Amino acid sequence: MNSNPGTHGTGEDGVDEDAPDDGRAGETGPRIGVDGSDDAVGRTAGPDRVLVVDDEPGAADLAATYLDRILDDVETVTASSPDAAMDRIREGHVDCVVSDHDMPDATGLDLLDDVRAEIGDLPFILFTGKGSEEIASDAISAGVTDYLQKGGGSDGYEMLANRVDNALSRRHAEADLQAANRKVTAIHEFATEVSTVDAVETVFDRVVDVAERVLEFDRCVTARREGDHVSPAALSETVTSDEVRSFKLGEGIAGRTAAEERTFVIDELDRSDDADPVTDDIGSVISVPIGEYGVIQAVSSRPEAFDEADIEFAELVATHAAEAIAQIETESALRSERDRFAALFDNIPLPVARVLVDGDGNQRLDETNDAFEETFGYAASENGYQEARDAMTPDGARRVDPDMLNGDGDPIRVEVRRRTLDGVRDFILHGIPVSQPDGRIVYSVYADINDQKRVERTLRALHETTREMFQTDGTREVVEVAVRAAIDTLGLPNSGVRLYDPESGTLRPTVISEEATEIIGDRPPFGPGDGRVWEAFDRGELIRVDDLAAVDTTAEYSELRSLLIVPLGDHGVMPLGSRDPGFFDDRDVQLARVLGANVTAALDRAERTEQLRERDAELQRELDRHEKFAEMVSHDLRNPLTVASGRLELLDGFVDDDGIQAEIDRVEDAHDRIGELIDDLLALARHGRTVDDVERIDIATAAAEAWRTVDTESAVLETPDTDATIDADPERLRTLLENLFRNSVEHGSTSSRPKAEGAITVTVGALDQGFYIADDGRGFDGIDPSDALEHGVSGSDNGSGLGLAIVREIADAHGWETTVEDGSEGVRFEFRPAG
Repeated sequence: MNSNPGTHGTGEDGVDEDAPDDGRAGETGPRIGVDGSDDAVGRTAGPDRVLVVDDEPGAADLAATYLDRILDDVETVTASSPDAAMDRIREGHVDCVVSDHDMPDATGLDLLDDVRAEIGDLPFILFTGKGSEEIASDAISAGVTDYLQKGGGSDGYEMLANRVDNALSRRHAEADLQAANRKVTAIHEFATEVSTVDAVETVFDRVVDVAERVLEFDRCVTARREGDHVSPAALSETVTSDEVRSFKLGEGIAGRTAAEERTFVIDELDRSDDADPVTDDIGSVISVPIGEYGVIQAVSSRPEAFDEADIEFAELVATHAAEAIAQIETESALRSERDRFAALFDNIPLPVARVLVDGDGNQRLDETNDAFEETFGYAASENGYQEARDAMTPDGARRVDPDMLNGDGDPIRVEVRRRTLDGVRDFILHGIPVSQPDGRIVYSVYADINDQKRVERTLRALHETTREMFQTDGTREVVEVAVRAAIDTLGLPNSGVRLYDPESGTLRPTVISEEATEIIGDRPPFGPGDGRVWEAFDRGELIRVDDLAAVDTTAEYSELRSLLIVPLGDHGVMPLGSRDPGFFDDRDVQLARVLGANVTAALDRAERTEQLRERDAELQRELDRHEKFAEMVSHDLRNPLTVASGRLELLDGFVDDDGIQAEIDRVEDAHDRIGELIDDLLALARHGRTVDDVERIDIATAAAEAWRTVDTESAVLETPDTDATIDADPERLRTLLENLFRNSVEHGSTSSRPKAEGAITVTVGALDQGFYIADDGRGFDGIDPSDALEHGVSGSDNGSGLGLAIVREIADAHGWETTVEDGSEGVRFEFRPAG
């Protein structure tokens, strides 16, 4: 095997003395020595690709630019027609389509039909400039992912980006669920497959195959226990025979895994003082026992590469493999002992019946062993063949009569359901024909596989439960489905879920089954120190108590004797109880872990969905407010202003008097000023929104670009020499700088202070956290600096009093704290992150 003894945080025997009692070692792990850098565990995908379709290339490029700027891990491509879009899609790797509706050759809905017919369920957002209720209705009927009307400037594109982000998030969640489903299905198929093989070597080969193909373990090896040694049995393609060796039982992690039949995991090999891997690229290791028959080991070059799902899936594969090997060895023993079967008949622990078939085909139940009589309640001495067969075979179950086997034929092995004294159970029926001179003897041997089939049926039911939880809308709905699954699927009527309440810092009873409530009544919230329920949540570890009467408990559990508490990540816990002591076996624990992991994933999704929903609603409300404001400004102010300006132009043609003409000119100036005020008010509304997406921006570059857009007259700009940067929205940072530069030039003028040619110098510089803008002009000229940023405050008779108010709004939207200093050397504005 490819492991050497290596421990971390261990006791004298190399095992974590505080390891949880769930059959796994704690921080202990093997030292694996294999080469190769490919590491399939935790593979990452490339960025999502969004296709923007619009017959106006400029519109497509603009939408693509906003999506690239707002969304992380997204790249965009554009197409100017539906045909070009389909060509792009056929080239591959398109994750979402954003399409205009009204295009010359075809509509966006025509493109949707082509995408659905040829590609399938690809996210498709209709982003149209000519919206109507009819188009919206047609879009919804056609099955678009989302419908959004163009408009609203950058806010509209932010809304589009949010819809694209939501669509991609849903696509990813569905892909993750499908991947989990594929693993569960593949492992089920593996279990079915290995149950039919007839060689132990084949089982070990299939384990490596499923580890590579399904669990995505690129570097793994199986080993078989032979006497007091564990020897390599099957290797993945990236492992050579020179890199592995045999171990004695108890030697190294491989030997200890086989001897103790427990899982060992080491997350960070380089932190283990005793670990000595053969190669330097080993970061983490998992070693899982295959029952009493061997071991499967896998390694990764990355630390902490194996999560709980990897461990549980690996243990599930190992469990199926161990059961298959057990069946193979049982069948091998049966075949090797067939000639001596009669002599050993009464010593076989499995139920066995011997049926005699004479030359005429008549059948007689000749003999049954004690296990047969104890299992089925029938004996050859008291019951005939027909009577026993009809009573044992439930309606619809498969019948296997002796006349199906020829005396010269091979034994058969089939799955059957039979009625026992304990109810209907699943068996593997081995039919062994033996030729006789006057007929034949058929031995029927029944191997009970009811527990295995129950686990398979339960896993399929849990798979459906997971699908149902992922289709719910909220946290409580997820919890209700989870408790119902614990009752109906796991058969645990004393079930419930407690979710963590961050305000009170306690675990509150959210959904508790009726039977549990009848036994223990209404229970208060549990907080720190309130027994094992809180301990399981706090430690994030499953806790099993076999007999509550034999241990000290903080909480009262009334008639409950057994307790199993499954942590649900940061969300809470799922306590499961029983009136019987020692009720929960290892299979119950394994299935409860699977349910808990699925519930945790569903709660994570519900939480993310709620956050996205709240964010979307807030963004919509904010957009609505700004749209109403813009409508009011445009309609209520600009329209009367336009009428007044038009009337004034008419009046201008009828006036010859210079005095009256001068008054008309003053009115025109006033109208122009009103227009400027309207523009400033709109800018104030537009820039006051909270900044969600920022970029790392070079301060000197941003200042130089803003300086070029302002009439700076003879003023001079000084920028920092260092590569100072700030996290900000590029457009709004530029507006802030422009307004401050314009304020310095317009209000600073030339002061009485000695300056070369009276030129004003504006300086932009970096702070430890943040940046500043300063000038050496005359300052606020009597205005209190604390009032200078308020609406309507200006040091000029012609000023609107909104320029610096816009600066304050932009700073607040970024979460910056603004301070203003006005002294003998000019004005200085400083911007730092709040708090």
